[in-house]
Amino acid sequence: MNKQQKQRSRLCFKRWKRAPWAAFASLGKVIKIGVLSVSCSILVLKSQPILAQSSTKTETDTIRALEELVVNTERPTPFQPLVRVVAVIQQAEIERAAVNNLPDLLRYLQGTDLRTRGGEGVQSDLNILGGTFDQTMVMINGVNFTDPQTGHHSLNIPVEISQIERIEILHGPGAWSEGSVAYAGAINIITKNPAKKGLSLALTGGSFGYFKGDANLQYAKNSGKWNLSAQAGGGYSRSDGYSDNTDFDILNLFTNILVTKGNKHKIYAQAGYQHKAFGANSFYTAAYPEQFEETSLYLSSLQYTYQSDKWQLKAVAYHRRHFDRFELFRNEPASWYQGHNYHRSDIAGADIQVARRWGKAGTTLIGAGYRFENIYSTVLGDPILGEGVHLSPEGIEYTRQKNRHTPSAYAKHILQLERWRFTAGILAAEGMRLYGGASAAYSINPYLEANGWINNSFRNPTFTDLYYKSPSQTGNMELKPEEAVSAQLGLRYTKSGLRGSLSGFYRYGFSIIDWTRESGSDQWLASNITNVITAGFEASLIKNWTNSFLNSAGVTYAFLDVSKKTDGLLSLYATDFLRHKATAFADHKIFLNLSARWDLSFQKREGTWLGPQSTEVPYKAFALADVKLVWTESKWKISLEATNLFGTEYLYLGNLPQPGRWIKAGLSLNL
Repeated sequence: MNKQQKQRSRLCFKRWKRAPWAAFASLGKVIKIGVLSVSCSILVLKSQPILAQSSTKTETDTIRALEELVVNTERPTPFQPLVRVVAVIQQAEIERAAVNNLPDLLRYLQGTDLRTRGGEGVQSDLNILGGTFDQTMVMINGVNFTDPQTGHHSLNIPVEISQIERIEILHGPGAWSEGSVAYAGAINIITKNPAKKGLSLALTGGSFGYFKGDANLQYAKNSGKWNLSAQAGGGYSRSDGYSDNTDFDILNLFTNILVTKGNKHKIYAQAGYQHKAFGANSFYTAAYPEQFEETSLYLSSLQYTYQSDKWQLKAVAYHRRHFDRFELFRNEPASWYQGHNYHRSDIAGADIQVARRWGKAGTTLIGAGYRFENIYSTVLGDPILGEGVHLSPEGIEYTRQKNRHTPSAYAKHILQLERWRFTAGILAAEGMRLYGGASAAYSINPYLEANGWINNSFRNPTFTDLYYKSPSQTGNMELKPEEAVSAQLGLRYTKSGLRGSLSGFYRYGFSIIDWTRESGSDQWLASNITNVITAGFEASLIKNWTNSFLNSAGVTYAFLDVSKKTDGLLSLYATDFLRHKATAFADHKIFLNLSARWDLSFQKREGTWLGPQSTEVPYKAFALADVKLVWTESKWKISLEATNLFGTEYLYLGNLPQPGRWIKAGLSLNL
């Protein structure tokens, strides 16, 4: 073994976490990360066979060397090295952040645009690399639960922060291996598989009548051949609201179970429930400030994996049901108002994947899937004729229905040649139309990697795109799927706790689905605007220390530019984008067991919103500051946090003022 090989071998950490259920199941990635701040993941410099192994290193060693934690993000096969890079938020980072919910946690991530309509993320839209919220795939433990009614509901996730092990974000499309919804990017929430028994409890209170309580029970048992890991818990939060009609109540319940037999057989099950009720002040139009919405969610999946030295078989079945009641008038309806909107959407699907490792010749994977999407509604879909009666939970009869079937099949190959790693694949979907992609990575030296990829992708219109009708919006049943060709080139660097990245991105989208209107009109119409070109770059620099006043600090910056051809129409989403986004953070000790976490962000958005007298008002730039103080003991900790510390007035979307300074204090116990 030469000197360079020895250097590389020291970068490999033999503890593989959640290998079969790590992110982006069929994207063919293994990524290297550290104890991440909300920033980029770091490259793998040398691949290894991915088998369940025990570690001989300590937790201290893990924290000291960012290179030493390797996460397998490969769903169908554990054999392949990194080609695409995935951003990761680790559990330690989640615990330090001044947030109490998933959407707020995503706010500071590089390359993301989180647009929330109310406090504590009651409804939030996640956009990646200049895409729209409908173009983002949302997964829980590798299962696609993206909402077919509207992307507004895709972040309705019944998982509390205390149950999350990490969050993975894919920048760019993955249609050739994941299907239609991964158009601009994807997010995968990975929940914990505990290694021991325990109970965690937390209480938080704060401004605007805010209260939150959550509990999580963990169980683990090793009987030799069979191992069991499980958790079950949930949380309840509520607030009177920071302004008129911004109150909310949220209940989350979630459980997951992992059963393993040796190194070959794994069974994984998950189930969750969520209920939300919230004032929706001007959520969809400023003309109606008394809007109200209530949603309920049920989801579940069952997954089996068989693995040998050369083969892997994986099968998964899943289901999601979502109820939505939208009220344009919460209290006194207008005389012309014909009643609330009621919706029930269902997703049911199954996937099977087989991977074969050929040694030096690489790894081949083939897979097939089927996805069924259906909606019952009072406003979305075709009129129901001759069917049985379907009722909402409130006893309202659905009058419209629509469904669609999406079979797919795909194949890909992964090849490693010394410093080079390649992935290429193809997906057949949408009437056997073909979508492909390829990616490559080159290890320049043990600390620096160059990588790039190119993909084409598509997205079917949501049921809202097709059928929705209100005083301010009208859908379009003639919409075609939108398509795009995307590419990215980048550099990743890591050495001695220092991590840096630089990448450039380009996407040419055609037949893009968006809500458009003529200047001065109050009516938004769903349409396939001609094309949208999105280009930009991202940069980040992160540093971790040990035995220092500073634990970690870093900065990120993203720039986007969007050009459009829309025949003079105004765009609601597709060309309303973040031109500049910058973040900075510092995590440091104060004294004894007291530490502080500071987060700063700056945003400058392009686009306008409809102001008084139907005038177009441009978005103003703004900066936010959050801080969290934590006193930590072995089994408990207390925290004090302030979001929007300086009470900045700002808008994410339209005429929807966001909360001012919000103070919260909390106590958590680990028993």
